[in-house]
Amino acid sequence: MSTLLLNKELNLTYPESFVEMTQEELKRYKFFEEAPGFCIKDEDRHIMISVSWRQANPFVAMLAGSADIAKNMEAKIRKPMGKFGYHLEGFMNRQIGGKTADGYRYTYKVQDIGMMGESLSVKSGSNFYYIHSYFRKELKEESLSVLDGIFETATWEE
Repeated sequence: MSTLLLNKELNLTYPESFVEMTQEELKRYKFFEEAPGFCIKDEDRHIMISVSWRQANPFVAMLAGSADIAKNMEAKIRKPMGKFGYHLEGFMNRQIGGKTADGYRYTYKVQDIGMMGESLSVKSGSNFYYIHSYFRKELKEESLSVLDGIFETATWEE
């Protein structure tokens, strides 16, 4: 297992089969709202996880919750993902190291391969974390089990 401390606050532990994406690979991806980010992938399982974060101004942090952010994220990707057959599976939440993350799950296609995505937002103080996971639809159960293991063992620095 490998553990990484993100933003001096979020510890993510993940299986050794995941590797950090190179800067060259990351250039192909745009992190939510241009926030700093981190990406890992497991090529054998066809799973990719990205985490980005940003500090909200105090007023926004006081008023906005992770459910608001999740709905905003979904609204922003709905139209551009339409060309990939985007379909919203539904809104959901999950625990990430004891904090509730709000998000949604969706399906889409890339080169005729059925894919699923899960996008989550979790608030920690005035920081918002955006966690996006991508995996093959045919490997949904196995992929969700791996994601459960990663998110359930996450911890937050005090």
